[in-house]
Amino acid sequence: RKKGKKKSLQRLYQDPVFKYNLPAKIGKKQTVRLVYVMPKFSLSKERRAILELNEKDGERNLKLKISHRFINNPN
Repeated sequence: RKKGKKKSLQRLYQDPVFKYNLPAKIGKKQTVRLVYVMPKFSLSKERRAILELNEKDGERNLKLKISHRFINNPN
């Protein structure tokens, strides 16, 4: 039987450097675009960044899995 690699998980909370078009509320069936600028960092090919957006005093949570390709080569 093959043994898988042991993976270490790490959670780092980072404050955004800049926020643009951040709404106070998002209404029902409404789409809003917003921009968060984070400090510069890079990832190895085996790693993946997960961006978590949590609703304040609410139940809706969103997890976005971001590949190393989008972080290391943004253009």
